[in-house]
Order: sequence, then C-alpha cells, then structure tokens
Amino acid sequence: MIKPHGFSFMKIFLTILFSVVILLKGAAQNNNSPYSTLGLGDLEDGFVNRTTGLSSTGIAYRHNRNLITNNPAALSALDNQWFAGEIGIKAKFISYSGTPVSSTNSTSSDITFKRFTLGTKLFKHWGSAVGLAPYSTENYEYTGVKPLGYGGDLIHSYNEGYGGINKVFWSNGYEFFNHLSIGITSSYLFGSINTKNVIQGSPGSAIYLSKNDRTFYSNFYFDYGVQYYTALNKHWDISLGLVYANQGWLNTEHQITVLDIDSVAIRSKEDVGTFTIPASYGAGISITRNKKYTFLADYRFQEWGSQRSNTSNFTYENSERASVGFEISNKKTAYNTQFETSFIQAGLYYSKSYLVINGKPIEDMGVTAGFGVNAKRSPLSLNVSLQYGIRGTTDNNLVKENYFGASFIFSYRDFWYTKGRKFD
Repeated sequence: MIKPHGFSFMKIFLTILFSVVILLKGAAQNNNSPYSTLGLGDLEDGFVNRTTGLSSTGIAYRHNRNLITNNPAALSALDNQWFAGEIGIKAKFISYSGTPVSSTNSTSSDITFKRFTLGTKLFKHWGSAVGLAPYSTENYEYTGVKPLGYGGDLIHSYNEGYGGINKVFWSNGYEFFNHLSIGITSSYLFGSINTKNVIQGSPGSAIYLSKNDRTFYSNFYFDYGVQYYTALNKHWDISLGLVYANQGWLNTEHQITVLDIDSVAIRSKEDVGTFTIPASYGAGISITRNKKYTFLADYRFQEWGSQRSNTSNFTYENSERASVGFEISNKKTAYNTQFETSFIQAGLYYSKSYLVINGKPIEDMGVTAGFGVNAKRSPLSLNVSLQYGIRGTTDNNLVKENYFGASFIFSYRDFWYTKGRKFD
C-alpha cells in the first residue's frame, strides 16, 4: 500500500518558496516602466507557467502535470491523486531610447516574484488550484521641468510612482462527457498605487511643494473558461478554448497630501470611489500530432475603449493580444505508462495596450523560447523561458523599450493520496 508521503517534500518546497520570496523582495521592482505612470499601471498580460515559452499561448492548452490557469477549464486535465506546486520568478533587462531618455540612465534590470500556485484533483473530474500573482505593477522615477505661471519661467520637478495590484485566486475546472470542461477563477484583487510629485526652485529658493497621492484598490473579480477537446484520428488531437470575464469594479480609497518645505501638511484630501475593469474575451486553438508536436494560437480582447480618462495626458482604447506557439514534448514509456521527460517551446506575440499617449497606441511585440526538464528520481522539475521584445515608440516624444527576460518556474509534484490502492 502506498501511503501519503508528499508532506515531507512539501515542507522542503515551501521552505524554498518563502526563502526565495523574502530574498526577492529586496530586489523587486527596480525596472523603470515609463508607461506605468497612467491608469492601473502595467497590466500583467502574460502567464509565468508552463506556457511562458509559448508566449503565454494557452487558452486551449491542457496538461496532466502542470497547473495551467490561462483557462481555468484546463485544470480538469490534472492527473488524479497527484498534488502539484509551482513558483515562478522573472528576471528582466530593459534598454530605453527616445528624446526624454538620459544617456546616463538608459537601462534598468530586476528580478521579481511572479507566481505561486498549489493544485490537485479534488475528485475524478474536478481539478482545482489556488495561488498568488501580480495583476498590475507601477514603477517609475524621472525628473523634468514644469512651467511656472504665465511668464515663461520653468521649475524643476521630481516624479516617482510605485506599487501595484495583487491577485489571490482560486481556479476550478470540471470535466463533462470526457470531451468538455468548464472552469471559473474567483479572485480577490488588492493593493495600492502610490505617486509622489515634487516641485522645487533653484538652490536657496523657498519654492517647494511635495504632493503624495495614494490609491488603495480592492474587490472580487471573476473570469470563466471552457474547453472542448477530442481526437481527430489516431495521429491528431484538437482542443478549442474560450475565456470570458464580465465587467467588474475595484473599490478605491484615494488619499492626497501636500507638504511644504518643512514637511508640514498644508492640504489633505480623502475620498472613495470605484474603478471599472471592462469585460474581456479570448479564444484559442491547440492541435497536437502523435502526442508530441503541439501548435497553438490565442487571441484576447478587452473593452477599455469604453473608459473615459480624467486627464488630457492619455485616452483609453480597446486592448488586444495575439500569440502563437509550438511545443515538442519528449516522452518515454515504462510499465505501460507514458511519461514526459522534457520539452522545448517557441512562440511569437503582439499586443496593443489599453493606453493611447500623445496620440500613439502603445504596442508590444516579441519572441520567446523555453525548455523544461522533469527529474527522473525527484518530484521536482524546472522550466526556463527566454524572451526578447520591443515596446513603445520614439515618435511623439515617447519612449521605446528593448527588453530581455528570463523566467524560471520551479515545480513540485507528488502523490496526494491513493485511497489505499494496493499493488501486487
């Protein structure tokens, strides 16, 4: 009889997890992101999981070992009686170009925690996962000048922003009739976005004002998914996926404090409100030959164009993202059971942000490549993905980013329980 023995490995995995998170906190959010100054910041449109090397193409993707949350319906594909845990981190280097960029400060780099997920099969047809991941991030710092009155004089300014919104989620996928799965992800979004704007006259001047602006966001958020999958013949399998999230709202608590040169508050204001998250849609397809070669494609769309900006600096527009991916899975057969030993991946993506700045939409495009190895005598596995992309433009006094990224996903997998099954 096999007894539940995964908890000793689980302790090791959790110890590693929390150690990595603590270490990364000191190095996190060092990348300067100019386009995070507006809206909710940079929305996380990629997934740091098995699909990262596929350019996060995974609406129709299903896998029995990994926790795929691109579409919650995929969780019904998990193996029965197994428990899985995954932690994802990402390193990124950015080079900036454009008129506003200083030649002495044109690069940045960081390494950040991106995902922690635990999952298992609750029942034969019901897969479930819980986790933590960023929903949006804001991080920027720059100096400049602003007009002072109507006489043409200028005054120095310093601008800083940091923070973001986090997502705690519970995803579930349930299979019907062996070919259809539906899923739902219930999330709680929470976090704060903080900005600081300082204007200061020349040395010795009494002109100094510091405006500190903090907005807290929180609320529940839901998105849904469905997958249909079947064998076309003995060589080809196909999977189709759809995802949808209805319009939601974030409750906001807004605080503004203005300080003078002696750090004395000369004005403060607090108010509450809401921020609308528009509805989103997505569709994907996955085609596999001989259980080895998989071709994938995704398209996502979100209705940000219905939003209204309260400033002249930018406007909203509908965001969209398209991606394709290709994967080769290497498998072996032992004891009449086929298992995966390794895989390699490649992908392409294009996305258009929800922001239009100076009349220009902010576009992002790039390529990815990845590989993964499942250990033979250990419940641990490793997935590494590389990324190169270009975001933004130098037109209309904007900034272009050339960036390199490397994602690392550490996975743990072991028996959850066996209901006392015996082996002769």
